[in-house]
Amino acid sequence: MTDADVSTAGTRWLYHFTHIENLAAIRQAGSLSCDLVARTGMTHTEVGARDIKESRRRRRIPIHPGGHVGDYVPFYFAPRSPMMYRISCEHRDRVPDRYQGGDKPLVYLVSTVRAVVDASLLWVATDGNAATATSEFTSSVEDMLRMIDWPLMEAERWNNTPEDPDRQRRRQAEFLVHRTVPLDVVSWVGVHDDRFRSRAGNVLAGHRLGQRIIVRPGWYYGFERR
Repeated sequence: MTDADVSTAGTRWLYHFTHIENLAAIRQAGSLSCDLVARTGMTHTEVGARDIKESRRRRRIPIHPGGHVGDYVPFYFAPRSPMMYRISCEHRDRVPDRYQGGDKPLVYLVSTVRAVVDASLLWVATDGNAATATSEFTSSVEDMLRMIDWPLMEAERWNNTPEDPDRQRRRQAEFLVHRTVPLDVVSWVGVHDDRFRSRAGNVLAGHRLGQRIIVRPGWYYGFERR
């Protein structure tokens, strides 16, 4: 890994989202935690589907530091992920036995590749959904820059097409940080609107991130109930 590689990657934002009701526990802990730790009591409101969570807990990481996907804090390389789309659709369509609150109450915790590297945290990156068997893994910034479909990360639409049936998997490329991510590594908190900025601000009052809350409705789908 060269300084040039880190410099190039340093401009890339990383997006982790969680329900706003989990923000107080995250602040108290001073960090984001992987799924296996968070589900022991830190997660107040779970937005992930149980079957998807379970498949991630079983998916092995084939490179150092190993373990399973559930042992890592997941970040995407772009907002408006396919997972967030599913959450918004299930709210709109009132899908039973799923989280019903939609995507508007979700908050983004935003970092950068450089911040994670500079903090000497262990990480791996994938070229697509980490739970998918065909996805490749790397812990090299140089390989990550080559593997990720960056134009797709910038695209508004990521649906599969007859010409390219793998777009959705690639849009879910992940940056996985082992076990925990200190809040010192988080640069911004993104919310849907001023109402959620106020709520997040109340939770983060007196914390550095309380002054770094940004309203980004374009990061959301925001589907209403049918």
